[in-house]
Amino acid sequence: MPYNELADFVTLMGGKPYRARQIAEWIFQRGECQFARMTNLSRQFRESLDQQASITCIQEKKRQVSVDGTIKFLFALPDGMEVESVLITEGKRRTLCVSTQVGCKLACAFCLTGASGFTRNLNAAEIVDQVIRARQLSPDGRVTNLVLMGMGEPLDNLDNVIQAIKVIIDQEYQLVGARKITVSTAGLAPGIERLGLELPKVKLAVSLNAGDDITRERIMPITKKYPLAALAKKLEVYPLPQGRRITLEYVILKGVNDSKKDAEALSRFAKKFPSKINLIPFNQTAGIPFARPTKEDVGRFKEWLVEKNHTVMIRDSKGADIMAACGQLAVEGGTDS
Repeated sequence: MPYNELADFVTLMGGKPYRARQIAEWIFQRGECQFARMTNLSRQFRESLDQQASITCIQEKKRQVSVDGTIKFLFALPDGMEVESVLITEGKRRTLCVSTQVGCKLACAFCLTGASGFTRNLNAAEIVDQVIRARQLSPDGRVTNLVLMGMGEPLDNLDNVIQAIKVIIDQEYQLVGARKITVSTAGLAPGIERLGLELPKVKLAVSLNAGDDITRERIMPITKKYPLAALAKKLEVYPLPQGRRITLEYVILKGVNDSKKDAEALSRFAKKFPSKINLIPFNQTAGIPFARPTKEDVGRFKEWLVEKNHTVMIRDSKGADIMAACGQLAVEGGTDS
């Protein structure tokens, strides 16, 4: 819960206001999961907390380290379900890729998470706890940035995602600032509007992957329910802070969405609102029927977009050797895949 709710809860239990700050430090800074170990609280108060409250505590089950330093964590949730989180190191930045669901409903054709099906939403505490645990397990104890683009579609679990982010950005907890958080969506148009209203400082990324409905529906079935016109309508009115742009993520699939015609369609869509484009070469994955483009393919696609005056970056995903790259996260049958 956000700090003001924690303070109210402590007061209702008869505790002094400063007790809320002590509890917050134990949970959010030290990662403590048991009230009994909060030794600067009286024994009676700790026993009362145990009777009336609980602390979600996900457990690390497995850790893999990539040749590029990327770390993939397999976390067990309180009910035994499992999710993966990925910590990416880039200079001084430590970016955590956070999961919001066990599996995913959207079944994007290029994504291993979607192929694994959907089990359930994560609650807000399970989302927040990925940040707390990853910071504990990070080699230098830091997580500086968050991207909610791990397992699951964040806007399909919007109540819990918004609650989790409000906790994460709470200044009393000192986890991660709003401007350092990116929420990625496959295009659930109604949720985009609510996200912008409730969390205007958080960055928005859209997994687009095609600029026309026919191509996009082939690889992203969500397009049938929310065509590009409906998606653009929400993005055109999205409340952006001055100088901020919406990021369009574009996974390049060889022979599918990498032609000049595809670049022109992407350009037309991207010009409808302030945007920048991240090109992501597809990460070859067993069981996914697409091929990775060559560097020349990607470079040529980028040039077509630059000629149309777009800001374009090529994002070569990290952690592919440990199946931690974009589209590769999946847990099958409750065990590490």
